[in-house]
Amino acid sequence: MKKVFLPLLFLFFGLTNCINNVEDNTGEEQSGISYAQDVQPIFNDRCVVCHGASGGVNLSTYAALDNSVGNLYGTDVLVPGNAEASGLYDKLLPTPRLGTRMPQGGALSGDEIETIRAWINEGALNN
Repeated sequence: MKKVFLPLLFLFFGLTNCINNVEDNTGEEQSGISYAQDVQPIFNDRCVVCHGASGGVNLSTYAALDNSVGNLYGTDVLVPGNAEASGLYDKLLPTPRLGTRMPQGGALSGDEIETIRAWINEGALNN
């Protein structure tokens, strides 16, 4: 009985440890970006002057952005979990597929673009 029990015990704890160590298979670490503290300030400083209440895509609040979600040049403005498919992210890139780069007054910094990209890839949460 001992000969069978001990190996089974090791197998059980070994498998339990494997299950507990399974990583998120999205390939991207969660950075803990906060919409309120990290993303909205970028929008306020660089985007809302044109993309406020009167703009087609309203970036003044999360609720306004959520209500603006639709199509932009035939692409969804925001695809939570997929920045590459989001028109919002595309417009921030040096050579967007859709129209001209935003904001018009000068490009966002690489860190600002990365913050928005990571936020979208983490699910574009209202946090």
